[in-house]
Amino acid sequence: MKKYLFALCLCSLSVVYCAAQTTAKEWFDKGISLKKDTKYKEAIDAFKKSVALQSSYSEAWHQLGWCYNELGQYNDAITALKKEELNNPKDKASTNFEMGYAYEGLKKFDEAITRFSNTIDLDDEYGSAYKERGYCYFKKKDYEKALSDFNEYTTLTENIEDADFYYRKGWCENEVGEYDNAIESLKNCVAIDDTYSDAFSELGYAYNQLNKNDEAIANYRTAMNLDKGTDSRSILGIADVYYDKLKNYDSATVYYEKGLQLQKDNKTAYYKLGWCYNDKEEYANAISPLKQALALDPDYNEAKTELGFANYKLGRYDDALDLFRQIRNKNSKDELSRYYAGFCYYYKNDQLNLQQMITQLTNLNTTQSLKYAETLKKYIK
Repeated sequence: MKKYLFALCLCSLSVVYCAAQTTAKEWFDKGISLKKDTKYKEAIDAFKKSVALQSSYSEAWHQLGWCYNELGQYNDAITALKKEELNNPKDKASTNFEMGYAYEGLKKFDEAITRFSNTIDLDDEYGSAYKERGYCYFKKKDYEKALSDFNEYTTLTENIEDADFYYRKGWCENEVGEYDNAIESLKNCVAIDDTYSDAFSELGYAYNQLNKNDEAIANYRTAMNLDKGTDSRSILGIADVYYDKLKNYDSATVYYEKGLQLQKDNKTAYYKLGWCYNDKEEYANAISPLKQALALDPDYNEAKTELGFANYKLGRYDDALDLFRQIRNKNSKDELSRYYAGFCYYYKNDQLNLQQMITQLTNLNTTQSLKYAETLKKYIK
């Protein structure tokens, strides 16, 4: 009788165990169905019930992590995926990829790169791993490595319909000086999404670097129109074309003024604006932007030179000389600071220091310094 009862108990336990196994599988299957319908929250509940009944169900842990990633719950994703690794220690490319994706979402780019690299080691044709690792390198501003991964992704993937991918690829190509390739990538971006204003700005930059001024301005204008004039990049981009390439300082001034209302920490734009005003002989207007440039970078010698020049033209000789002296203290071979200082000394009737500037320029013994010295000699009385 005892043997019969013992056997009956074992049989009952076996039935209960099998029922639990089946129930875990049923919850897993329900979760997969919900996932296919993009009902990720409901799928998470199903997968959680599955692993609650069978804690070693590694595939359920994997799907749970995947759904958490899809909802941006990256810490929860990592917890679930670590459970998968614990219950199935064999390396899996897909597990490493999902872990990498979660770390990327948490902006832990080094950890993400390690996981994506593991994925590629396990499956060197796992295209998405190259793309996401490239995104991590992009965020770390390692544009050469990012571009290498992006290129590998394009060789492994057909019919890419991801505008962000092409934008980042084009950005990297601009950063490493591959402007023709950047144009191709960015054109792919705007073909997918013709409202992608940042891509048009990058196109403007690429064309600018290739001295295709009309195309540069046209793409910057498209970006500016899409942004309704709220993004400084395209506005300052147009200003740079007018300043650097077309030497149209009136137009450059208009766009620098407008762009700097939106971006107040661009020392180069302030410097160029001041330079434009000096070129137009509007010296009083040059003072403010040049001071702004120096507030952002006190060692910006080019801005000091322009500010000194503006003060010299306004008759503020002591202010100008102080700036020129600062420049010479930083750069013992600077020529312009000596040249303009010479004029200041002339107007201050300081012939001794004027002669000193001539002597220093002569001793520098460059083609330009000797020309400056000869010009200043005409003012010796």
